[in-house]
Amino acid sequence: MNDISTEFLIIILIILFFLSAFFSGSETALMSINKYKMRHQAKLNNKGAKAAKKLLENPDKIIGVILLGNNLTNIVITQIATIISLRLYGDIGIAIATGLLTIFILIFAELTPKTIGEMHSEKIAYSSSLLYKPMLLILYPFVFLINLIANTIIKMLGLKNNVSKSTLSAEELKTVLTESSLKLTKTRLKMLESIIDLEKATVEDIMIPRSDIYGIDLADDIATVVNNFKNTPYTRIPVFEDNIENLLGLIHVKKIAPMLASRSIDENKIRKLIRKPYYIVSGTSLSKQLLNFQKEKRRIGFVIDEYGGIQGLVALEDILEEIVGDFTSDPSGNEEIISTENENIFYIDGGAHIREVNQNLKINLKSKEAKTINGFILEHTENLPQIGDIIKIQGHTFKIVENLDNAVKTIHLEIKNEKEL
Repeated sequence: MNDISTEFLIIILIILFFLSAFFSGSETALMSINKYKMRHQAKLNNKGAKAAKKLLENPDKIIGVILLGNNLTNIVITQIATIISLRLYGDIGIAIATGLLTIFILIFAELTPKTIGEMHSEKIAYSSSLLYKPMLLILYPFVFLINLIANTIIKMLGLKNNVSKSTLSAEELKTVLTESSLKLTKTRLKMLESIIDLEKATVEDIMIPRSDIYGIDLADDIATVVNNFKNTPYTRIPVFEDNIENLLGLIHVKKIAPMLASRSIDENKIRKLIRKPYYIVSGTSLSKQLLNFQKEKRRIGFVIDEYGGIQGLVALEDILEEIVGDFTSDPSGNEEIISTENENIFYIDGGAHIREVNQNLKINLKSKEAKTINGFILEHTENLPQIGDIIKIQGHTFKIVENLDNAVKTIHLEIKNEKEL
């Protein structure tokens, strides 16, 4: 060092500051980069993204390279700065060098580059990764030794690596989606969140209950059957004999329309047009059932319990409405939920789904097993309440307005605001 001029040492010192800033900034950029965007860019053959993705598969190795380079650089900076200070100011120069180095390293080698690395993480991470790839190969023996020592210490301390740290729960994924959705409209964002929520809901949450299934009973006389076909509001209709448990299948109105028009219709002709029913096991998630509908090329399925009994009916449109909302009507116009002049009072059909009521009224009714309002009330009362009975559940007031066939048909619901709960 004595043979090197002070001017040349200053030039080396400046270069080393830039090198230290590179290590600090690139480390922050690599650790804060959007991993999902990086993986997408890698699929598009972006060389920088592919290099960054490869490096971050083993973060301990790249961190080892960065720390090794940064610490060596800062040590050399300290040595050279001390020599320059001694030459310029003598013994007091050591104190001057210590004070100035602390400020300069903090500002120019740590804080500023790390802030820039955070602000432009993608650009810096991709370009620096191309440099780190050869550096990792050259310094691998040193990095391997450092990581070996570090991992041994970690094991001695009894700490374990959390292998599930990269997995996200549904709620965490929704948070990531919300925070990275600056270019998405509210409608599209809500659709994406609804798709994530499909995993939490089951077919029972949206099915038409068995008692409400509209179908054609072939046990009726042929005139009644024909009249029911003519007046049906649906295109695909369940067909059964005597009761829904004796289900024959589904029939499409367009297939029977020519016979209805020609009036040449009989039971045998109808039976030939019936398609065998498609059954869905209770408890199936909506996300899985959506894929099952696609796989089986079906639009309607019948939910069955563990004994094979029919619980209800689910249509493809019902699942799609969970994603995009109602196709034909505004939720506020739902026939099962009738509003009043008081914004906190509603008349609810006992067959309405708890999930639907929660979504439309912005409340959070919780049930262990029940899926409908009728089941929700019976779950809490453990018997059929009488007309006029008033029941308070989870802070809300339910008044029985009408019973039908051993079930609650209509209730008067007064909801409480969150502040009142």
